[in-house]
Amino acid sequence: MKKYLKSLFLGILAGLAIGLGSFLFLLLKKILPSTPGLIFASMSFSVGLTLVCIFSLNLYTGKIGVFLDDRTKIKENSINLPISLLGNAIGAFALGIICHFIFNGWTEFMDMIVSVSEAKTNSAMVFIEGILCGALVYVSVYFYKNLENWAMKIIGIVVGVTLFVYCGFQHCIANMFYFGMAFNWNIDMFWNLLIVILTNSIGALLVRCIVHLAAIIKQK
Repeated sequence: MKKYLKSLFLGILAGLAIGLGSFLFLLLKKILPSTPGLIFASMSFSVGLTLVCIFSLNLYTGKIGVFLDDRTKIKENSINLPISLLGNAIGAFALGIICHFIFNGWTEFMDMIVSVSEAKTNSAMVFIEGILCGALVYVSVYFYKNLENWAMKIIGIVVGVTLFVYCGFQHCIANMFYFGMAFNWNIDMFWNLLIVILTNSIGALLVRCIVHLAAIIKQK
């Protein structure tokens, strides 16, 4: 029971970290409404994933890609993954709701956040956006874990995250924060989260399969 509570706690912290990155992105996007500003805002999102990697927090989109790596822990991982996802949801939604009440008086900022949340639910490309985001998150985490140079580790995270945020790809935990802060909850939000959780998972697993296949070919 203790290890599952620990997974939940680390999941909540990961949700808070991604929520922080999402908030910084939204804030800088509002303050710097230009193309260079959007690039800088997208880069700021990487703070969340960097914290997750440095402190080994349980982020669902970072864990799903390595789900099958250790065959002896498949049963344990199949329990820890949904617990981590629940923790991510608690952390991201909670921070989003807190930010909603703190910044509710800043009408222009809140209107922008509602527009962002609506754009997520109304996107016709949500399947592709979710898959590509999952792939880039996996690549970012892969670089962090496998590169020895600390500067390259951070650069790997920043490049991958900046790319998926700037392109508007959808990250399920970030969406939870956006929906929580927009306080605009409906059935479209529910379906969006289900679809993006699924497509983020597919994207991460696809890249993991490619990496595994490349390793086998190289070995042979």
